[in-house]
Parts: sequence; C-alpha cells; structure tokens
Amino acid sequence: MATLSPPRPPTRERIVAAALPLFARQGFRGTSVGEIEAAAGLSPRSGALYKHFASKRDVLAAALDERSRNLDHVDSLRASLSLADPESELKVMGHLALDELECEHDLIRVVMREGDEFPDLVAGFRDRLVRRGASLAVDWLTRACEREGFRGIDVEAVAAVHLAALVGYRMQDVLFGEPTASVERERFLDAWARGWIAELRGLGLKLDRRTQEVTS
Repeated sequence: MATLSPPRPPTRERIVAAALPLFARQGFRGTSVGEIEAAAGLSPRSGALYKHFASKRDVLAAALDERSRNLDHVDSLRASLSLADPESELKVMGHLALDELECEHDLIRVVMREGDEFPDLVAGFRDRLVRRGASLAVDWLTRACEREGFRGIDVEAVAAVHLAALVGYRMQDVLFGEPTASVERERFLDAWARGWIAELRGLGLKLDRRTQEVTS
C-alpha cells in the first residue's frame, strides 16, 4: 500500500527556511540568490525568489516575522498554565523558552554576524523577541505575587536573572556547539526551576511541598 508523502511547505516558507542557515554560515553578502533558490528546491538563478520577495533583505525580515509569530503561540501556551504547581510550571516555561531559542539559532548567528550592517534587524530582534520573551517571565512572576498579595519582590530584576540563565545556556551551544559543562537540558531545567523556587521562598513566597501550592 502506497504511503502518502507529507505536503511540501509553501515556496515562500521554503525560501526562508533555506536562506537563514546559509546567511548564518556564509554571511548575508556571501550568499547568492541562486544558492538560496537551489537550497529551497527551486531552479537556481531562475528568479524564482523574486516572485515572493523583493530582495534577500526581505527574506531576512520574513525570518524575523516568523519567529515573532511563533512567540504568539508560546504566549498562548504560557497563558494556559496553572499557578497551582509553580515548580512544574517553571519547567514547562523553561522548555518552551529553550525550544524557541533553539529555533532562533540561525537567526541569532545572523544578528551577531550582520548586526553592524543591519541595525534595524538588531532592533527588531531585541524588541520583538528578546524583550517580548522577557515580558512573559515578568508576567508569570507578577501574577504569582498578585495571587498571594505579595509586594516585596523586584519582579523585573528577578525575572531577568533567571531568563538570562536560559539564554546563557542556549548561547553556549550557539558559540561552542554544546551547552554549559555538557549538562543536558532536563538536568539544567530541574536545577533552574528549583533555584527560582528557592529564591522566591527566600524573598517571602513559600512553597508547600505537600500540596505544591505557593503560599505567602
């Protein structure tokens, strides 16, 4: 019995998916339109890319748009989480964050490599991805504190510290090809979530380990 092949992604999506690794590896100027077309399964130097994008720069902008849209999905998942089990909830959020950072791997490399030439790309990456991601962590902690009527935490600073740990873990892989001290993801997130909970308890929020509920 014949098996059905999965449908091919739309051409526009294939172009973006093909271009970004090339930009990350070879540089923006070092990547030709023909190379992008060939990597996307199109006839090289046929002009097929220009049926969907005005320029290579527009392809790069589309990659940023794609990642920004994915954060909408991450935000909806985060909003559906319950505050009844904060440690498990933090681990889910950590997985979501690391998944997103992994998907941004090539885009991060492009931003690092081409940032001086494309300051608007850097600004868009910062505002639409980095700052928005940080706002998700701030929102989680704000809601946890409001639920308990607790006002003794510098929410933005605490969230920034723990978000930086996730970014640093992922950036080790971007820069060196493996995470910090070769600690695999699950071990890292276990320690990360426990550390965050321990800090919150030290600041005045206490975790009831029997019921796994946050109490003040």
